[in-house]
Amino acid sequence: MKELLFYTIDNNYIKYLSKFEKHISYNKDEIGHSRPYLGIILKIEEYEYFVPLYSYKEHYQKYKNNPSFFFVYDRKKKPLAIIKFSAMIPVLKNINVINLLNYNEQDEKYKSLIAAEYRYINSNKEEIYKRANKMYIAVVKHKNNFLKTIACNFKLLEKKCLEYKIPLSNQLIKNKH
Repeated sequence: MKELLFYTIDNNYIKYLSKFEKHISYNKDEIGHSRPYLGIILKIEEYEYFVPLYSYKEHYQKYKNNPSFFFVYDRKKKPLAIIKFSAMIPVLKNINVINLLNYNEQDEKYKSLIAAEYRYINSNKEEIYKRANKMYIAVVKHKNNFLKTIACNFKLLEKKCLEYKIPLSNQLIKNKH
């Protein structure tokens, strides 16, 4: 099984998909600081999915165990993040909406956090794949009512992914490089 790497996703693609689905998260932009929408790429059925990581919040401890998320811990078993399978979105590599995270552009504190998350995720990648597939099947094939209320409509997003057109301004920028 190949190594799981961190990716960022294009804001225009997020805005586009958000027109059709309310469970999609946005990049966090603050004055003078932008935190990338960070995730991993998993192959599910015939699509690749961008599966987002969310910074750990205290209220996540109240989450009941279900296939919609996966806790990420450091070496001391302190929670760092969750992988949110319910918010995963399909991506096609040929439309250039994902980019490999450039670690060198991150500050030292964030690099340390990413390194810890990377270690844990890659040491648990089989379980991560298993849970992502379980979530997808529960929503798409088994029509699990609870999971459908908290998850993206994966089939609709797969259709909209195929219809996505890169904004002309992004095409011009990418063609210059």
